[in-house]
Parts: sequence; structure tokens; C-alpha cells
Amino acid sequence: MDPEDFFNPKLFDGEVAVVTGGASGIGLRIARALTARGAEVMITSRSIERLEAAELEIAARTGRIVSSLPCDVREADDVDRLQDFVMSRFGGASIVVNNAAANFFTPAERMTRRAFDTVVQADLYGTFAVTQAFVGHMIEQRHGNILNITIVQPERGFPGFSHSGAAKAGILSLTCSWAFEWGRHGIRVNGIAPGPVPTRGVAENMLATDSPFADDARHVPLGRLGTPEDITSAALFLLSPAASWITGVNLVVDGGLFLNPPVTDS
Repeated sequence: MDPEDFFNPKLFDGEVAVVTGGASGIGLRIARALTARGAEVMITSRSIERLEAAELEIAARTGRIVSSLPCDVREADDVDRLQDFVMSRFGGASIVVNNAAANFFTPAERMTRRAFDTVVQADLYGTFAVTQAFVGHMIEQRHGNILNITIVQPERGFPGFSHSGAAKAGILSLTCSWAFEWGRHGIRVNGIAPGPVPTRGVAENMLATDSPFADDARHVPLGRLGTPEDITSAALFLLSPAASWITGVNLVVDGGLFLNPPVTDS
């Protein structure tokens, strides 16, 4: 079911949202849904072409304009430029969705230091840097929501993607630490752990035939792979006032796959 079918169209009126990795996949879907529900939205991506396409799609689907800015969350100068742009145009952000990530299948014994660093920088450092850029304003306003994209049960490991698993486990730790530290300022921090959703990146990596997770679909108790709408609906709930007493959680949205994980060989 599409989130537009059951969330109030004014749910996020007055909110300013930054969505990293917002030009494609789950990030784009969340950005579009926030825009449709009244938020002023800023999307980022490393690709100008994807940003331009995303702007057109969101405008066509919602009748509203989003802002965009090329940003590599691994680069401090890019994050500073993002912060300056949002502060000058909107005065700050009240919602940050940390969705930008890098990932690719690599057995651990063949993983180079450069490969490991690339993913950890994009996922873990990027989440820290972008959040740090906007949380000061949230503290001043005593209002804010931070949503991080994590993984299901990081303690189980992430065979074939150990760089991503390590980074996402770190993000989950940040989520809990920040929720504890910033709760007194009226800031909620939560995570969403998506199951297999065949966006382009997931289809090319996690669900590829040589990936340990290629057979995930047949293990899902609800009998299907996820959709961006499944993750978006959970995100809108966690970011909304309906979740006003929820912070520090890692909401698993995987059709029950965590109950019946496939046996994998790394």
C-alpha cells in the first residue's frame, strides 16, 4: 500500500528535512513522501544527473518542489556546504534521514583496506558528519528527528559485506548513544533496518546470484521481498508525532526474515 493512502497530507507541515542519498531507491521514496506530507525537503547525492531526475519525479508526483545539492558525505567540505545551504535557505533542519551508503559484495579475505575504508566512510562517518551538521540547530529549537538506516541483527554478522555490517553496527551504536544524549533536548533518534528491498543497488549487490543473500525471498515468512513503500511507511511513522515517545529503537522491516534467516557461507 502506498504511504500516500493513509498518512495525513499535512503531517509534516513546518518541518525541514534533509535526506542523504535521496536521489534514488529508498531515499528518494522517503523524500517524496515527506514532500507530499508538507515538509520542505533537501535531497543529496553524489550524482547531479540523479538529483535532477529526482527533482522532476517528485514535482510530477507531488506538485511541490524539492531542493537538492550534490554532496559526498565522506567529504567534510561537501557536508559544510550542505549545512550552509540549508541554514541559509531554511534556517536549519528539523529532520535528518541518513540514507547515503556504499556497498558491494566482497569476501572478507579479499577485501582491501581501500574497499573497507570506502564503505565505512560513506556509511558510518557520513551519518556522523551530516547529523553533527544539523543537531546544533535542533538542540537550540528543542525539537528534531534523526532517522538512520541500519541493518537487521548486526550481531549476526553480514557475510560477504563485512565492511557494511561493521559500519551499520556502528550506526546502530550511534543511534542509541544519540537517543540517550539528546533526548533531554527534545530530539528523537531511531533506526530502520530494512530487509531485502530490490532497489537497483540491492539487486546488483545483495540479490545477485553470487551473493550469500540471493535466496532471501524464499525465506521471508510474509512471502515476498520488500518495497520502498514498506520502508517509507515505517519511516513516516517514526518521524511523526505518532511516535513521540519512541527513541533509540532499531525498527526491523523485513517481512519476518529475521525469524527465518537463510544459512549463508561467507
